[in-house]
Amino acid sequence: MPRLRNLPGGGLAVGAFVLTVLLGAGGASASALWQQSATATMTVTASGTWPGPVFPTPVCSNVDSANKYVSLGYSGLSEAPVKLTFSAAGTNGIYGTTTDAAGPFGTSGSVTLWGDSAIFTQVNTSPATVKIVATFSGGSQTTVYVKVSLEIGTGNKKISCA
Repeated sequence: MPRLRNLPGGGLAVGAFVLTVLLGAGGASASALWQQSATATMTVTASGTWPGPVFPTPVCSNVDSANKYVSLGYSGLSEAPVKLTFSAAGTNGIYGTTTDAAGPFGTSGSVTLWGDSAIFTQVNTSPATVKIVATFSGGSQTTVYVKVSLEIGTGNKKISCA
């Protein structure tokens, strides 16, 4: 060591070497952190059909004293449906014939459901569940269900709210 001190610039060389060694001990990890990079890829896939506006369950009203039809009142739609499709199932849960009703419909209103409607031809038990599918201008659909009572087997086709 005394010989290195006597050389011009020797002390500086030794200091630089020691500094390099000291920094070099953590140098690999420091260099790795400095050069670290990350890449994230995100893929978003949207559903082909967005859900339709909310269709609150219609309120069933007995309006005919002879029980030949009921009124299904609805309100609170954010968009008027362009078509309503009706079908019915008895207690077996199997839906039969469908019937379409074309508008114009509003964001609130009522529809009449007759006891002799074709949707009840395959219903053999009461109460019946009426499924109403509202179709909107963009093609989206919303489904609601209403229970009605039918007089089955008498042939008089009476209907009332369940």
